[in-house]
Amino acid sequence: MPQLMPGEHPIRVTRQHWTVFLSVGLACLAALAVGIVLLVVTPKSVSGHDLHQVKVFIGLALGVMVVAILLVRWLRWHSTSFTLTNHRIISRSGVLSRYTESIALDRIQDSSVRQRLIGRVLGFGDLEIESAGRDGAEVLRHIATPGAFSRDLLVASEARRTGQPYPTGGDLPQGGGYAPPNVQGAGGPNQPGAYGPTPGYSGHHDGV
Repeated sequence: MPQLMPGEHPIRVTRQHWTVFLSVGLACLAALAVGIVLLVVTPKSVSGHDLHQVKVFIGLALGVMVVAILLVRWLRWHSTSFTLTNHRIISRSGVLSRYTESIALDRIQDSSVRQRLIGRVLGFGDLEIESAGRDGAEVLRHIATPGAFSRDLLVASEARRTGQPYPTGGDLPQGGGYAPPNVQGAGGPNQPGAYGPTPGYSGHHDGV
């Protein structure tokens, strides 16, 4: 969870969908299968030299390499998150060098979801966010439940612009989303329950 400002509350936190592991997982399984087949068909000895220890060493090295590749991919997935708060969207990524980017809700102009057939079936896709003062759209790639994230984002940005009070903490419905309260005559930013100062767009690197 990124560090939040005073009065800022998380609405929804999501990561990339588990299908990001499919390509690297299938490649590792294929390499492991080929390596095992080669070790099995390789003779146990050549010209009187026993190859058993060599084959064991190669097998262990192959296993360690596969585990290391999967671990690095998991670390990349774990260190990448997208957090929607009542003030902004926060995108964080990077294992050794941390990159954090934020977009204020009142700068967001529109969002759209791109999903292919397999994405609709498994529940992942890309979320494109258009915001004022930026060239091009910010794309949250391959995220889980992009439709729900987009819905919460649009409702939160509208609540931010209109100054409606916002449910926080235990008032949020289960599942990370929310339903805006039915408030009549919502006040401006100085009224109780409204938002504080609006942060602008920002991005920074945190080196190791």
